[in-house]
Amino acid sequence: MSKEKKKFVGVVTNVVINVVKIFKMNIEYVSQHSIFECIVGSQAYGTFNEFSDTDYAGVMITGKEYFYGMNNFEQFREYPNIDKVVYEFRKAINLIADCNPNMLDLLFIPERCIVKTTKYWDKIRENQSLFLSKRIRYTFSGYAFTQFQRIKTHRKFLLDPPITKPERKFFGLPDSPIFPTSQIKAICQLALDIIEPDNKEFFVKELDKLYGDYIIPLFNKYIIPEERILAVDWLSQNLKSQSHSILTLGTQYIKDEYIDIAKKELQYYNAHQEWKQYQDWKKARNPKRADLEAKFGYDTKHAMHLVRLMRMGKEFLETNSLFVDRTNIDAQELIEIRNGSWSFDQIEQYIKTVDNQLTELYKTSTQQHSPNRESISNLCISIVDDYLSNEI
Repeated sequence: MSKEKKKFVGVVTNVVINVVKIFKMNIEYVSQHSIFECIVGSQAYGTFNEFSDTDYAGVMITGKEYFYGMNNFEQFREYPNIDKVVYEFRKAINLIADCNPNMLDLLFIPERCIVKTTKYWDKIRENQSLFLSKRIRYTFSGYAFTQFQRIKTHRKFLLDPPITKPERKFFGLPDSPIFPTSQIKAICQLALDIIEPDNKEFFVKELDKLYGDYIIPLFNKYIIPEERILAVDWLSQNLKSQSHSILTLGTQYIKDEYIDIAKKELQYYNAHQEWKQYQDWKKARNPKRADLEAKFGYDTKHAMHLVRLMRMGKEFLETNSLFVDRTNIDAQELIEIRNGSWSFDQIEQYIKTVDNQLTELYKTSTQQHSPNRESISNLCISIVDDYLSNEI
């Protein structure tokens, strides 16, 4: 083979190797690079029954081709016949630092649920105090309020379901909207005034993806600390409603002659979203869960998680500890709630009462206001550097 041909073959070989690396992310690769795996969900909380699935979560440190190359990766969940997600290390750490309730579970998971651990994740768990902060008051209650909103939405579907798919003509609207952009963007302006300038663009982008479900954690992530309570109060007063918010905006963003049309557009938007949610809800309902909903008039599984989240948030502010395993705490009561022992009115009153208690506990808590991000960053650099230097 000539020198030129050898050179050509070498170039082609390198290209093939790089392409293989790009598509290398598979179960075997994830398993080799996983530094932690555990059982999560009801099995970890001690609230499982004979119908409960076994869910898994994990964390991996990707190889040098991801840290130093052009490849990008955040999580892997392509497992056949198993509910399992493995997060890329940096994404996991950021979510934990943001006090994401599900991710914080990984730091306090009971030993009986740990499937795999390494010295790298052990270091994270040894330094769990760096991640804990009073922000938990808002992330845990925020997720709980999300559960409650779903409960109310599904309850409405049970008691007063939409009959027909809404059409624009029903609202006296033309076939095509006259506004060039979504009115949701205008609503965002209410929050943008109290968000740090450097974060505004990221806030809007994330809001587009997560609007409605994780809004409170988003506010906690981007709004300056002294304004967070104001932002959460703003949401708790139901100003999240598009139609209410657009009227609040008034002519600051919309001309007088368009206000009436804007009202109708938002009425149509809300009706259309409700119809879509209703159809999705009907398709995705678990038969056993649907039976419980029909029997008790609301989603009791959401209620169980709501109570658990509020209690864990309260316990943290009182004790500076998170108790994931509820076995010897309130697991049996939580199971009874899932089985319908509490009425919808009890759930509604409970979340209001405990949220008020959280407000007072937040004031007296001795915890740090925000996670120690500088120390977390230094810890992560040390762990990744050690891992990559020992990678085969």
